[in-house]
Amino acid sequence: MALEAVKDIKNAESKAEGIIKEAQLQSTEIIKNAELRANESYKQIIKDANDEAKKIINEAIAKAEAESNIVLEKGMKDIENIVQNSRDKKEKVINLIVERIVKANGNS
Repeated sequence: MALEAVKDIKNAESKAEGIIKEAQLQSTEIIKNAELRANESYKQIIKDANDEAKKIINEAIAKAEAESNIVLEKGMKDIENIVQNSRDKKEKVINLIVERIVKANGNS
């Protein structure tokens, strides 16, 4: 009976060692899988952040281009107005000079 009890204890210890080894293997596998998932999540987060950054940059560029086009158009209109005003003033000066010359020369 004592021999049988010793055998049962050895079997129980052997089973316990097997269970411990299996648990260690499983824990190693669980940690490995967790690290893989964490790395995949990290890569996805970085990719998403880069995509969002590109989107924000592209939107900012588009907005800046639209605003610069408005400023450019206003500048072109201002230039046209200045040129037109210069032409108008030039014509007035020419007409004024011609009028004075004609008046100064009498009935020429």
